[in-house]
Amino acid sequence: MKKMFIATVLGSVTPDVIKALAQETRQAGGEWITSKVIKVDHHFAALLKVAIEDDMSQQLQAQFEREFPKLTISLEESITAQQGDLRVIHLNVDCKDRPGLTREIADVLVNLDLGIEHMEFNRVHVSTIGQTVFTSKLTVLLPNEVSNESVVELLEGISDDLRVSVI
Repeated sequence: MKKMFIATVLGSVTPDVIKALAQETRQAGGEWITSKVIKVDHHFAALLKVAIEDDMSQQLQAQFEREFPKLTISLEESITAQQGDLRVIHLNVDCKDRPGLTREIADVLVNLDLGIEHMEFNRVHVSTIGQTVFTSKLTVLLPNEVSNESVVELLEGISDDLRVSVI
């Protein structure tokens, strides 16, 4: 019987590394159910949800380590959380950049005990205004009793120029 595992892969970008990881997974009898890959400079991080026979998971881990010695790879059994009465909201956050902004946004969400599914923060210097702009995309799990408006209000309370849009 197939089980779900989460593979975490970190390392330097090389030609066809993602394709090679997928090929090794198939050779071990597994398949990728979901994958997320991000690249920053010449590095990448990948999260892969892999369905594979339980007794083949250790073999897949060993194959990965043998074939990709320069990558950091771990394989753990997937834990499916009960989402119950939760809903997903997607948020965009924009404002002038300043130190501590990322921490303050994360603190608001954690203090509300919200599930953070995805966080992406970027800082971009805009030469026409001579400032650095902070922008963020968030995916958050909200209990039904917490309104979108209350989350937006608390986040916008972090800074006078911070704007949140629900998408």
